[in-house]
Amino acid sequence: MNRLLFVFLLTAFINLINTLTRSSRLSGVRTKHLATAISLFSVVYLAASFANTLQAPLLASTVESAIEEAYNQSLLIYPGNAIESPLYQATLVELSRKLRFVILGATLGTVVGMFAIPSFVTSFSNAIKSFGQTGSVFKVIYLFFISMFKPGNGILRFRMSSRDTLKELLTRKMSIPKGFLYWNLASYSLWTANVLSGLYAGALYPEFRSTAVLMASIVGNAAIIVNVMMVDPILAKVTDDVARGVRDEIELKQIVFFLAISNLLGTLLSQAVFEPIAWFLQLLTRWIV
Repeated sequence: MNRLLFVFLLTAFINLINTLTRSSRLSGVRTKHLATAISLFSVVYLAASFANTLQAPLLASTVESAIEEAYNQSLLIYPGNAIESPLYQATLVELSRKLRFVILGATLGTVVGMFAIPSFVTSFSNAIKSFGQTGSVFKVIYLFFISMFKPGNGILRFRMSSRDTLKELLTRKMSIPKGFLYWNLASYSLWTANVLSGLYAGALYPEFRSTAVLMASIVGNAAIIVNVMMVDPILAKVTDDVARGVRDEIELKQIVFFLAISNLLGTLLSQAVFEPIAWFLQLLTRWIV
C-alpha cells in the first residue's frame, strides 16, 4: 500500500474514534454506568493512540524524503538561498498537496464517525452491560469479536437514527448557549492541522526543521486548552443533568450531534488555516533560533 494512502487511512481512523468519544457518554447515561463507560472507552481509544504513534513517523518520513533531495540539489544551484529555487518551490507545492490529502482523511473519518454514532451508542451500551456481567475487559473484547461474525445477536449492533429523531435534533431549540460549538470548531481545526503545519513549517525552514516541527506542540496544546476550558465542561454538565433526570436525553443527543458537525467543519477549516499556521510556526522558529 502506498505510504501516503496508509497515513490517510490512519488519520481517518483516528478522527473516527475522536468523533465517537463524546457519544460514549450517551451509553453511560442509558446504562446508568457513566464511570464504567468512560473507563471502557479508554480501551477503545488505545486503538486510536496506537494509530497515532504510527502516523507521526510515517508523516515525518514522507516530508523528509520529499524535501531532502530537492534541498540538496537546490543548494548546488542556489547556494545562497536554496529555498527560493524553482525546484524547491515546486517541492513545497507538492508537499502541501500531500498534507492536504491527509487532512481530507480527517474529514472522511469524521463523516464516517457521524454516521456510526447510533450503532456505536447501542453497541457500546451492550459492551457496558457485558462488562457488568463478566467483570473482565478481555471477555468483553472476545464477545465483541464474536459478535462481528453474528451481527445483531451480540454486542455489535447496526442501526441508524430515524428521520423523526434527526428532525427533532435539527429543529429543537438548544437549551444552552451555542458558543461552545464555535470554540469546538476552532479547537478541532487547530488540533487537526497542528502536526501537519509543523511538518510543513519544517519544510519552509529546512535548516532548523526539527525545531519547527516541535513548535507544532504550541498549536496542539492551545487546541487542548480551548477544548478543556470551553467545551468539555459544558458537555459534562449536561451529561450529569441527564443522568440525574434534570434534563431529557434528547438534549445530550443534540449536543453530541452538533459537536460532531462542529468537528466536521473543523476539519474543513483546517484546510484554510494549515498553511498560515505553518508560516507562523516558521517565523516563530526563526525568532527563537
